[in-house]
Amino acid sequence: MGAQQSKDELLSQQVAYGNAEAIKALRREGAGLEWMDKDGRTPLIFACTRGDLLNVAETLIDLGANINAYRPGSHGGTPLHHAAKRGLHSIARLLLSRGANAIVMNDDCQSPLDIAREKGFFHVVRVIEAHICLFSGWLRELSGPGFLGALVPQWASKKVWAVVIPSDYRNPTRPRKFELRIYPGLQAFGPRTVISLWKAECEEPNFNLPDPMLVIFDRPTKSKYKFLSGNDGDKQQIKSFHEACLGVPQPTSIEPNLPPPSAPTSTGPEDLQIAMAINASIQSAMEERPPPLPNPHQPSDTSHGDWLNKPFSGSYGGWTGPEPGPSSAPIKCPPSPPPEPSGAPPIMANNSLIVGSSCLEPSVPSAPPILEENLEGPIHYPSIDSSPIEVDTAVTEIQSGVVKGDKNSEGEGSGSCVICWDAPIEGACIPCGHMAGCMDCLKEIKAKGWGCPVCRTKIEQVMKVYAV
Repeated sequence: MGAQQSKDELLSQQVAYGNAEAIKALRREGAGLEWMDKDGRTPLIFACTRGDLLNVAETLIDLGANINAYRPGSHGGTPLHHAAKRGLHSIARLLLSRGANAIVMNDDCQSPLDIAREKGFFHVVRVIEAHICLFSGWLRELSGPGFLGALVPQWASKKVWAVVIPSDYRNPTRPRKFELRIYPGLQAFGPRTVISLWKAECEEPNFNLPDPMLVIFDRPTKSKYKFLSGNDGDKQQIKSFHEACLGVPQPTSIEPNLPPPSAPTSTGPEDLQIAMAINASIQSAMEERPPPLPNPHQPSDTSHGDWLNKPFSGSYGGWTGPEPGPSSAPIKCPPSPPPEPSGAPPIMANNSLIVGSSCLEPSVPSAPPILEENLEGPIHYPSIDSSPIEVDTAVTEIQSGVVKGDKNSEGEGSGSCVICWDAPIEGACIPCGHMAGCMDCLKEIKAKGWGCPVCRTKIEQVMKVYAV
């Protein structure tokens, strides 16, 4: 038994090394394929967590590994769950082509499709939907007035990606419930509209018209949706869409052509605004730091520069400082960096925000210099008034910048989001723990891979924090 277990464990180790030939040799010697490590992962589940082990996963499936092996516990599931969680669309496509169950749910009550939508991997969403859907394709949705759609539908319509998928997880082989999901485009991982077709009414299109229309009335929301074929006059597509809405399977859907997944880049105006807001928040935090203490061992003439050599003509009450002398060096901007691509976020250099070729100079202190005085002789300390002070009990208590007892106060003592400056701070970045923004902004930053807006640490998770 011990030798058999050691062979199984050795095969699992070869999976981590990516050695497909050694896996085949150990299998011929009798090594098993369902050995579980300390985390409850079989060799196939482990191979489906890494994109560079695609050939190893294919080898294990060819050797007879259980393609629907289930790992219990939170964040567990089948190999397809783990591939969807990491955005490995090639492995997901391999598993689905070999018979993986696409609608099985894990202990968190999530299917692989739910996990891919939650993580924002639209490539995996398209792969799974193309495998399980009854219909998928481009349609035109009418959103304008009825008379305008009847006269010139191209003016009141917009292209949408429509998918009809089963939603009956209790009966995966013969589902009875289906739903229509409407996406604004192929690169959208979350649907814009979801219609439960078993609660909706579908009007049969009039195929005598040159461009028939399918009308769906959603009873729970009392909303009416009108769809035309993706191309003018394509009656076959609108017929297939109508039958799919009634639960009739259509010919196998073809997976749409998508650009290869790449690292998130900043190309839109919203991305530029978020990047500038992050840089501004970091710069303001740096400016709020207390000034460094003077070095007592440094001579006074070098520590104060040219301030003592100039007559002081202003007053402290007027916040007037000395006039700059000829020896004062002008503030220079750092050398301009090479031109950034269009839409790239601004960068920081020497605590200055550089946008394009312009530079914002760091703030100059507005307080007057402190002149050194003759410290010889006795030191005179200020007198302390120890007389009691009468405090009115009706004084409003102020804590953390929020006036308690104010009827107009909204109770948002945690501050505003440093990115949008509108919503309250309600999310914490994990693992650094900084609370710096609202949930929408932090999730968008996490999806773009920019890191925490305070320390730039990679965000593994955004956790919502509730104030009591």
